[in-house]
Amino acid sequence: MYEPRQKIFWFAIVSRTIVLILQFIFNVLCPNHLADAFRSPIDSSEQVSLYDNIVTFLFSGLTRWDGQYFLHIAKYGYTYENCLVFYPLYPMLIRMVAIPIRRILFVLNVHSSVLIAAVIINIICFVKSAVIFYDLSKAVLKKTNVAYKAAVLYCINPATIFFSAVYSESLFAYLTYYSMLRSIKLDPYVSFPIGLSILTRSNGIVNIGFPVYFELKKLFYNYTEKNEQFVWKKLCQFIFKTTTLKSLCLMCNTVIISIAPFILLQIFNYIIFCIPSSSQTFISEHIVNYSKLNNLVLPGSDKIEWCYLKIPIAYSNIQKKYWNVGFLNYYEIKQIPNFILAFPILYIMTMCIREYFIEYKKYLYVLGFIIDGVENNTQIKAKKYPIEMFVFIIHGLFLTVFCILFVHIQVSTRLISSASPLICWYCALSMCYTSYNDDNAYDEEENVSSKWKVFFFTQKRYTLKDKLILFYFLGYAFLGCFMFSNFLPWT
Repeated sequence: MYEPRQKIFWFAIVSRTIVLILQFIFNVLCPNHLADAFRSPIDSSEQVSLYDNIVTFLFSGLTRWDGQYFLHIAKYGYTYENCLVFYPLYPMLIRMVAIPIRRILFVLNVHSSVLIAAVIINIICFVKSAVIFYDLSKAVLKKTNVAYKAAVLYCINPATIFFSAVYSESLFAYLTYYSMLRSIKLDPYVSFPIGLSILTRSNGIVNIGFPVYFELKKLFYNYTEKNEQFVWKKLCQFIFKTTTLKSLCLMCNTVIISIAPFILLQIFNYIIFCIPSSSQTFISEHIVNYSKLNNLVLPGSDKIEWCYLKIPIAYSNIQKKYWNVGFLNYYEIKQIPNFILAFPILYIMTMCIREYFIEYKKYLYVLGFIIDGVENNTQIKAKKYPIEMFVFIIHGLFLTVFCILFVHIQVSTRLISSASPLICWYCALSMCYTSYNDDNAYDEEENVSSKWKVFFFTQKRYTLKDKLILFYFLGYAFLGCFMFSNFLPWT
């Protein structure tokens, strides 16, 4: 017999194993598409053994698209301007893990060691993120069966290939969901995982809102507990209390520590690329030659426009320069297939947010701080969505609007899947809403004794919504393995 947390742990491992097998099969059976994408230059002086060829044969399907950037940064550092949009924590970890791997497996070259390190890091981070996702879901949704189903769906989420490929999704998801959980528990050290999430992906900066929100919620709860009516005089007295000032200082401290890595990163980018004297480090000849062939900008070049801005932040300027990322820039006729690709996840997010707002109209004006007086407990328990989802709904709303207006629309699937739990929560609540009245019966009896069997393998009755959800999750997971591993356009 396995507890739900144990089941999620094992199913996460099983799901990663299946993804690795699928990418290998598709990569072997189908020829690669000749995509117009960045490929890290090959060092002709690096020896390639039989074992290196085996590693490439097994895992090269995981190195497509942005994976080339992460491998390049892990091996050579930030040698080109366009590499700066890929934040450093993930490639830094790859490089650190690759060092002992190469010493132990001395027959491998640098590239093979780095590739193995990337795969190991992603498997570990994904399994940990799945378990943390279950803990977070249970803390917010309050029901074991719903939290369990949500975590299972997370393991087969529509962007699942990116959680195994050489991408930062698994690491970012782990740090994000861990930050959310520690914010709920009012952990004073939550700023550290948030800071690390910011060093992993640019949208990690949004995670700062979670500890601030829950700390403010605690303050309002303490105030309303002692004061039945809202009075400005009493509020002022409450604000200047020692405990209140301590909480406000803690919030400021959390924000400062969380955002410090982002500021340091901008300083690092400026020093490396904008100060010629500090850019005269040794760059391999094959890297310089590749930059000339592909018109890539090296550190210290006078072509770096963002160096001359009042606030020299590289990320947004490079995104616009190389990928035309900006407000409504992606709204072109030729991008209609990509809009269709992103439609399901944006539709699910929109429906979840809309339904929550409809259920808690009276609750919105108090920003989720005050529960008493809005509706009684019986009315709240009868609703589909837990009232505690408020801050996650606001976070999801921001991500959804941002994806629709600013990013390359097909990126929405992996951006939202690794940053917001709403898609899995919505689908799990939809599949659990009329089933499993007993919260302890989180899965079928025969599945509880198996490490890999989960509800959708043996479910006896499927509603139309159940079928659509599983078709979307499993279909995108399967199709993603095929498309991505062969350098075909995907999310």
